Amino acid sequence: MKKAIIIIVIVVVVLVLSFVAIRGCRTGGDSQIENTATVERGNISKTVVATGKIEPLYKAEIKSKIGGLINQFYVEEGDRVTVGQKMVEIIPGVTPVEMVQARTEVKAAAYDKIVAEKQYLRTKELKEQKLISSEKYDRDKANYDTAKARFYAAMAQLRVLEQGSNVESLVEGLEVSDQDRLEIEKETREAIASMTLIAPISGIVLSRDTDKGSAVIPISSAYGGTMIMTLADVSEKHFRGDVDEADIGKVHLGLPARIYVEAYPDEPFKAELTHISPRGREKEDIINFEIRTIVSDQENRLRVGMSADAELILEEHENVLVIPEGAVIYEDGKTFVNIQDDSVEEGMRKVEIIKGISDGLRTEVLSGLEEGQVVVLPT
Repeated sequence: MKKAIIIIVIVVVVLVLSFVAIRGCRTGGDSQIENTATVERGNISKTVVATGKIEPLYKAEIKSKIGGLINQFYVEEGDRVTVGQKMVEIIPGVTPVEMVQARTEVKAAAYDKIVAEKQYLRTKELKEQKLISSEKYDRDKANYDTAKARFYAAMAQLRVLEQGSNVESLVEGLEVSDQDRLEIEKETREAIASMTLIAPISGIVLSRDTDKGSAVIPISSAYGGTMIMTLADVSEKHFRGDVDEADIGKVHLGLPARIYVEAYPDEPFKAELTHISPRGREKEDIINFEIRTIVSDQENRLRVGMSADAELILEEHENVLVIPEGAVIYEDGKTFVNIQDDSVEEGMRKVEIIKGISDGLRTEVLSGLEEGQVVVLPT
């Protein structure tokens, strides 16, 4: 009797252990196919990525033709301007020595003009009496015209240096005729016009790089001139970025693109590729090619200087079957996937498929699978 009980206990223990082992095996099998994905329909595109930033259509750096000090700003950063609008006024930065030299030049030019005028008038009278040659008359007239031009220029320069002083008060004791005054005013207006910088393009003021009272170095200097302002025509916005040399052969002008910026991460902006640089640029042993696209921004949400990424769309398919890229198996030049199948012992079976384009994360399936089927991803 005891022997029979022992046998029964042994059988029960064996059955329990067998049940646990079988359950463990099944659990282990299920864990191998827990990582699955369903074949579904969606849109997929093959792209090349470029990194860069948003730029305006045109950008103009505002510098001065003359050196001096900034006297007044007519516009500020962020203001919109039109072509020809006044932006900043500059007054010459004159030393006392330069002022003395300018006044001396006026006196000398005035004296030369008086002498040349008297000589010309005498020559003219003699010419009318036919007592001198035409050559002598022409020479004296040219000397007089030259002396006048020098005098007008010297007076205009002094007026500019003294910023709008009356002609009569420029040089003590100097008499100026009405005709001379008109000529001086003309010269002065032209000189002062160069001191007031105007907008060369319509757009917005991107930056004001100096302050009132700051010294300005002219463009003609060895330093290339002081940057005073930067203007931008934002009527059209561009993306400018770099494409790796490994991908540049895939792109061509006219390709559609999607532009992403951090401010609107889920709202891509449509764009079109308009420029591909013919020359690569090397940076840190990496060769990149610059590209530019026109960006559609009807609501004017993009800001100049925003960092951005561009997806250049090489190919795009809509409403197609897609599966995760990781589910695809490559063997002997063919492509396969494992699909879930409870009718077989392993719980899955391998089927051959024909794949289409891939975006790196998902792959298009042209044939071999149906919507709703479950594919097994490798663990």
